[in-house]
Amino acid sequence: MDLFSKGAQNLVIDTSSSDLKLAVGGYNHKTGTVMIDTVGVIPLDSDVITDGAITDNFGVVMALKHAMAKLNIRTRSAILTTDGAFVHTKDLDLPKVKSEQLKDMVRYEVMGQGTNKDMIIDYVVYGTTKDEETNADKLQIRATAIPKDTVNDFRDFLKNMELTPVAMDSNPNAVRKLFSGGIINGNVNINSSTLLLIELSEKVTTITILDKGFPVLSRRLQFGHSNIRQVAESIRKLQGGGEAQSSLARRLNITKSDAESSVPIDEIDVWHETIAENPTLQSAVNAYFKSLVDAVSRTAQFSISKFHIDSISTCFLYGSGAGYKKIDKELSRQLGTQVEVLNTISTVAGPRDFMLPQFVNCCGALIRED
Repeated sequence: MDLFSKGAQNLVIDTSSSDLKLAVGGYNHKTGTVMIDTVGVIPLDSDVITDGAITDNFGVVMALKHAMAKLNIRTRSAILTTDGAFVHTKDLDLPKVKSEQLKDMVRYEVMGQGTNKDMIIDYVVYGTTKDEETNADKLQIRATAIPKDTVNDFRDFLKNMELTPVAMDSNPNAVRKLFSGGIINGNVNINSSTLLLIELSEKVTTITILDKGFPVLSRRLQFGHSNIRQVAESIRKLQGGGEAQSSLARRLNITKSDAESSVPIDEIDVWHETIAENPTLQSAVNAYFKSLVDAVSRTAQFSISKFHIDSISTCFLYGSGAGYKKIDKELSRQLGTQVEVLNTISTVAGPRDFMLPQFVNCCGALIRED
């Protein structure tokens, strides 16, 4: 979605959760490859970003400037990608008409009548179908609408960072572009599989059904894994493992040396046999997995029934929660299906130490379809 302007893209900022993600890279249109040069994660206070909206502009600007200086990021061209209740998506079947007429039809279908809210709307044509009555060809369209005020707020935010706004994307659209083809984890062909993608964030969980390279359904659910981390950190404090950081220190985290008082997610083992040794952690983990398993099962069953798709072959996990030790093994046990952490996509290349799961949205936003 080019909601700002057109131009070269270099820096992507994912503001969809309280862990800001940065990625510097580019997209090769000829090879279809996303090239990542530099990445960073900035943990912020939990209330700094709420449902994709920045509530503490000054704090985020300061944290980003600090991070960019540490990472030696010099490019000023920026793409912003996010997700939240302000992102509205609608699938449409419309007649084949000229582009300007189609644009008006999409806007009418998305906005309806009697609304005064000014929205910016973009759309993609992803296929064709037949009208059931006339047998005439119709276009299959996915439209996304974001309030103009929200777009302007994000544009102003980037300008406060002394960055040049290039484009604004939504995470569902970024995921659509990134997973349009390629091989996942070296052996799963996206274009010949029906897959379930699960983004595990601290406050929200996003479930996407990907059928042969197209996301037929995406659901953003209001629960996340933050309580597991909080319980693990409380246990460590009780055991004398360190003092809590100040609010400002947490805002400016970017390296492990700065975040010694935090428990790394990859050190928290969520396997059911391991957490049985600690009832407090077991309670937090069990509550999270109950919500997660219920949501995944309902979404999968609904999608198979509604879209008449094949059974889902594999679930792939990404996002910050994918770093929990044995989370793929535990979720596979509870779901009774194959679950893997999404570690590689053949269309993404990065430095030797590049960890894809946290930067899926950034990688997709780097792909411009201009």
